Amino acid sequence: MLRDTLRNKEYFDENITFCEECLSEDIEEVKVGSFVDKVKMKKSFRLVNDILNLAHQKYSRGDALAEFESYAFKVLEYRQWQKHYADALPENEQVARIGLEEIREDYLEDWLRWLAFAYCLGMGQDYYQQVLELIANQGQDGLLDNIAVAMGDKGRAVAKSALFKKRFGKLFKVIEAEPVYKSALVKVYLDAWYTLYGSLDTHLLDNDAYNGYWCWGAALVVKLYNIDDSSFIDHEYYPKDLVHWQDNNK
Repeated sequence: MLRDTLRNKEYFDENITFCEECLSEDIEEVKVGSFVDKVKMKKSFRLVNDILNLAHQKYSRGDALAEFESYAFKVLEYRQWQKHYADALPENEQVARIGLEEIREDYLEDWLRWLAFAYCLGMGQDYYQQVLELIANQGQDGLLDNIAVAMGDKGRAVAKSALFKKRFGKLFKVIEAEPVYKSALVKVYLDAWYTLYGSLDTHLLDNDAYNGYWCWGAALVVKLYNIDDSSFIDHEYYPKDLVHWQDNNK
C-alpha cells in the first residue's frame, strides 16, 4: 500500500525503474570504467545519494521494509568506494575531496536520512560506527555530534550548538530538552519541517522530481531517544512505518 498519497503507484513505479537502471549503469562505470580516481570518487559520491533516493522512493511506494537492509549495506559500500578513491588521490589533489566530505546543510539532511534508515532497521553497532567514521566532521555540529554519541561514538568531540540553526535548530532542541518535553518538541519540528525544508512543492511539478515528503531526522531522533510518538503518529511527514518496523517484527 502506498505510504505517499500525493502521487500514484504508477508514478513511483516509473521513477524507481528508471533510477534502478541508472544505478546499474553507474555502478558498472565505477567498477570497470577507465576513469581517473578523482572521477571515480565523484561518481561514488553520486551513487551514495542515488541509492538513498531510491530507498526514499521505495518507502513512499510502500515497499516492504525488510528489503531495505540490502540498501543500507549498499550505501555503506558506495561510501567506502568514495573514501577509497579519495585516499588514492595524490597529495596535490586531496583538496578535491573536501567539497564532498565537509559538513553542509544538504549533506546533513542526507546523513540523517542514512542514519535513520540504519538505526530504525537495526543494522547494528559495527555498522553505525563505520558510518559515523565515514561521515566524520566531529565537533562541528551539536545535532550530529549528539546523535553520534547516542549511537555509540562515545569518544566523539561534541559541539555545543547546531551549525545550521534555521533548518535544524528545532530538532536540536528536542535532543537538548528534558525527556518530558521531547515529544511536544518533535511535534513542533514536524509542523515546521516543510517550511524549514524549503517548501519545494515538488509534488506540483510535471516531472519526476518528487520522491515523497518525509522527515527522516524526526524518525531517527524518536527511535534513538525512545520518544513517545503517540501525539504525532499520523503526522503527514512522519515515517511511522520505519520508526516502528522493529516493534512490528519482533
